[in-house]
Amino acid sequence: MLRVSLLVALSFIADTAFAQQLNDPTAPPQRVQATTTTEQVTQIRLQAVQQRTDGAVAFINGQRVREGDVLAPYIITKITMNHVDVRHQQTGAEISLAMYSKALGSGGQD
Repeated sequence: MLRVSLLVALSFIADTAFAQQLNDPTAPPQRVQATTTTEQVTQIRLQAVQQRTDGAVAFINGQRVREGDVLAPYIITKITMNHVDVRHQQTGAEISLAMYSKALGSGGQD
């Protein structure tokens, strides 16, 4: 009798643990948490450059930046109307983000 009681009790515990792992198929989808500000940018994309009376600004990955600003892990070193130069903070590698491609057939004039 003790074995039967023990088996019944264990089956209830196992069923409860298994039921807690199941997902409700009718539940709304879980939202992914927004990225934090401490997250570092791995890919950067130059979207626009503006020349203002107080200096040039660039829009990179949707953020407005000026020379000297940090877009982790990059530092904005130079902004011109055609490109933006950035330097990686840890490695010191420099990257030039061009506004327009110089590839053949890109529609630009040389």
